[in-house]
Amino acid sequence: MISFATGCAALAKKPATPAAELSVQEMLATPVPPNERYYIIVFGSQSTPLQARYTHSWATIVKATTPADGGAPQIEQHTISWMPASLEIAPLRLHVEPGTNLDLKFTIEEMLRHKERVSMWGPYEIWHGLYHRILTQKRFMESGAVGYQCIDTIGEAARVGNGSDCIHAITDMDPQFDRERYPLAYFGEAASLNIVRQLQRRPVMICPRKTHDWLIPALGLDCYPICRRTYTGKSREFSPEALLESTGKSGSGRSRCRLCE
Repeated sequence: MISFATGCAALAKKPATPAAELSVQEMLATPVPPNERYYIIVFGSQSTPLQARYTHSWATIVKATTPADGGAPQIEQHTISWMPASLEIAPLRLHVEPGTNLDLKFTIEEMLRHKERVSMWGPYEIWHGLYHRILTQKRFMESGAVGYQCIDTIGEAARVGNGSDCIHAITDMDPQFDRERYPLAYFGEAASLNIVRQLQRRPVMICPRKTHDWLIPALGLDCYPICRRTYTGKSREFSPEALLESTGKSGSGRSRCRLCE
């Protein structure tokens, strides 16, 4: 079933999210307060042995604002963790059901309750446009316009474009690629790693190989048995020129960060 769903990915209709319509040029032109930094953490969980109904992918973005007096940064976090409202995943169900977006703490505890291994990539620093794109996607998922379907490349979700699985609830905000770039042959930790891979290979991260571990206790993640994962593949450093080039708009060239080498 997973292989069949992957084969239909190019024909599946995506929900019309406003996140994919945000203009890169306009976001680049938007001033960013110098005391604000933005981060992403990607999570994946799965059972042992691997069963599709006991897998999940989710992501958390963070805005850290440093006070004028130089004190500890103020943390604002947002999570996309898309699940059926029943919290019971039915991989063979071909119709859309009500969905719900869980917060970070509840998601981790729910996955651990099912004895799933929870893995994490990051925290990575990202450019402000990616933060706002994901935040817009989160608001869209919570608007009631989209339901949940575990395999959304077939059935009602694929035909109507009114449903999403946990993976595409995050990646549908990506205006460059359709769901073939995020196939359901990947699920659980493999799907989350693929999300990280796609982000790392585009110029949307600042020092893409550097993790900002101070956020782990700040978010309370050190209280859980989470497996830290390290991305070792290709990566590109953020710059406005490289970003415009990657989206086919204008500009050329790549930048490198010595901390990432």
